[in-house]
Amino acid sequence: MKKKLMALGMILVVMATLITGCKIRNYDSALIDINNGEDKITLGYANFAFKYDQARYDVNYGSSYGSTMWSQDLTGSGSTFADEVRDNVIDTLEEQYVIKKHADEYGVKLTDADTKAIDDATTKFINGNSSAALNALGADKDVVKEFLTDMTYVAKVEEAMIAKAKAAGEINDTTTSSTYVGNKVDEWKSKMEFKVDEDLKKQVRDYCYDKCYALAKSAKPKHEFLM
Repeated sequence: MKKKLMALGMILVVMATLITGCKIRNYDSALIDINNGEDKITLGYANFAFKYDQARYDVNYGSSYGSTMWSQDLTGSGSTFADEVRDNVIDTLEEQYVIKKHADEYGVKLTDADTKAIDDATTKFINGNSSAALNALGADKDVVKEFLTDMTYVAKVEEAMIAKAKAAGEINDTTTSSTYVGNKVDEWKSKMEFKVDEDLKKQVRDYCYDKCYALAKSAKPKHEFLM
């Protein structure tokens, strides 16, 4: 878990360096309504997650696909890569939501060490980046901490799911760990209702298009979250 937070921290720092866009509007509005108002995933949180994914793709694939990666239709889907990633992020946030909801079922709780690692990573990120970058990201202390907390929960629940399934013989030569987890999450998700606000979704947009590649190449991490 510590190594995962280190990797996440490095991506977040690069992401802050890449940001040149404007502050998103309707930050606290429900991009994804869950069970007819029972809960929500906010536009601001989803936009932050989207920008995290963009930075990850820029770091890993920008050199291969070039400066116009985000405005291209890379997969033949008829959509820009930015829009395709945005839709994938929304699906992932819904899946992460249901996984976290089942944490108690698998006896998953955050340890004191987990909480400290998340708090330390959040503080270092907020203190290590300019107010302009944080403003463009919509990255206040609460959203960064929530993001890191959710990532930690998901990793721990998935680990517990796999361990339990292996012990019960549900993971074998024909059912891999990833297939088991995917099927289980699909089952849980089918019992809930997620409704995406299509108008708000338009605000979850690419933050710099052609500038991303050049910025990614020149970005220098200001610090590591965890040593």
